[in-house]
Amino acid sequence: MTTAAPFVALRATVAKAHVDHNGHMGIRSYTRLFDRATVPFYGWLGLSRAAVRRQGGTIFALQDTSWYRREAVLGDPLLIDAQLIDHDRNKIVSFFTMRQTRDDYVAACFELIEVFIDRDSRKPGRFPDGIAARLAEVQAAHDALGRPALSGRGVAIRRKTF
Repeated sequence: MTTAAPFVALRATVAKAHVDHNGHMGIRSYTRLFDRATVPFYGWLGLSRAAVRRQGGTIFALQDTSWYRREAVLGDPLLIDAQLIDHDRNKIVSFFTMRQTRDDYVAACFELIEVFIDRDSRKPGRFPDGIAARLAEVQAAHDALGRPALSGRGVAIRRKTF
């Protein structure tokens, strides 16, 4: 499996249903599109709902942050790419960039930290070995991209220091 960096997660067009009373894409529509982009990205990471469920787990969101950089309006073509920013034994941080592709600008960014949960105990568990190995493979490729300037301003894995 390749580790394309960054991963193209979603292509979309701003639809009438996305446009709010200000004539641009509304905040809830950005969130919905970023959420839709997690599905193919997580599948590519080995974290699809079905794969995680087979391992006795699920994924819970811990925190997310959005940055709205420039308007997207009706008919604008959008591309959302995804980058694995960090991971540890049970958490991942993902960063998504939404670009308006006709005029080539960043419309918005979204960062998300999520945790692997054991379904039986409803407590954090460790990523299964296969998932952990895939995350390490992708992390190596995505580290070469450098960390986006906005990353870490809203969410991050807090590391213990001794």
